[in-house]
Amino acid sequence: MGVAGGEKILADRVLHIGAPKCGSTALQSAFFQHRVVLRAKGIAYIGKSAHWIKAVKAVVQAEDRLTGTVPPLSEWRRLVEEVRRASGAVPNGVTALVSSEWFAGATDEQVNFIASELDASRMRVVLVIRPLTSTLPAAWQQRLQLGEKEHFSEWLKLILEKPEDPRAKRHWSKHRYDLVAQRWANVIGADRVTVVVADEQRKDFIYAAFENILNVTNGVMATVPNRTNPSLSAFEADTLAELNRIYFEHGGSPREYREGALRTFDGYVNSLRSGAVERTVIPAEHLGEIQHLNATISAGIRATGCQVLGNLDQFAGVAQNHFVATATTTPPLAHVGRAQRETDVRSAAGMIYALMVTTGVANPLSPLPGFGGRGRLFQHQLSSLVRRLGQLIKIAINR
Repeated sequence: MGVAGGEKILADRVLHIGAPKCGSTALQSAFFQHRVVLRAKGIAYIGKSAHWIKAVKAVVQAEDRLTGTVPPLSEWRRLVEEVRRASGAVPNGVTALVSSEWFAGATDEQVNFIASELDASRMRVVLVIRPLTSTLPAAWQQRLQLGEKEHFSEWLKLILEKPEDPRAKRHWSKHRYDLVAQRWANVIGADRVTVVVADEQRKDFIYAAFENILNVTNGVMATVPNRTNPSLSAFEADTLAELNRIYFEHGGSPREYREGALRTFDGYVNSLRSGAVERTVIPAEHLGEIQHLNATISAGIRATGCQVLGNLDQFAGVAQNHFVATATTTPPLAHVGRAQRETDVRSAAGMIYALMVTTGVANPLSPLPGFGGRGRLFQHQLSSLVRRLGQLIKIAINR
């Protein structure tokens, strides 16, 4: 596998470490979808699913949001053993490929441990990055899908102005890409760290970059992956933030949230939504600071000496930021006033919550006016179930 200067190094254990919101889900889906073809090319994608998340959470000591527990280290040991079986005690011509965006948040101590477990002398680490103007809205939306209630401007103010806040620290531990690259370069060497700068105009660039890194024929991962992690539109995201506020104010639990509100939104975005969406963009008052951070990250990556695939000038430059800032063809407040927009968001969130109460997905601590008691709800659900069963029986008889 080549490095920037053309020198060849041994690297038969490749770690894709993220970063989060930089195409990780799509890449993992592509690796898993094409695992048979990759295996024929000498690349073994490690894991029985697209993302062996428990193993990496165990090694970086990340708690499960619902249970508050860290997966056992035995999960990580299983992953390491699978890597060793694939690539052998000594190089055997097979490259083991591991992917998880959770690696991006590893501390210095954890990076040292991971490198010792997988043998730093055989590793290459790949970090995929996108401008903060793209990843910050996506990261906020990810927080919403975990039940957070803050609107985008509130969340931005927190992470930009309160760096000592635990949530800000967690965010920047993964999204200061220059510092992430430096942590790994300090342990395994800059010549073994590759930073891929995603091209916002060319969605297939990250797949082509991995074909280059893995030294496989162009087009091996050309098929569009069957699973991605699409962003919510600006209106959908604002509505979800408001729905979260209503849901938890009325006594909803995190576990029920995942099966109710989040499942509803995921199903809609992945299956029912059609057409272009209005993107969440950085508010004007924060754009200059975030552009400066992009430039700082770009300069920091250059200073690490890591190999770079893609255009760091575009990452930091005006053209990239202009594209992101103007990507919304219909600005959120172009046709309606701010007050009307907020009213529409509250109305949409209220309708969704009302539907959740009516169908039994949400059970408020106190009955909502106009919804009747729980007995009435159960009666409605039972009648609906009987009707559906009757329809199924008729269909079966007519076949």
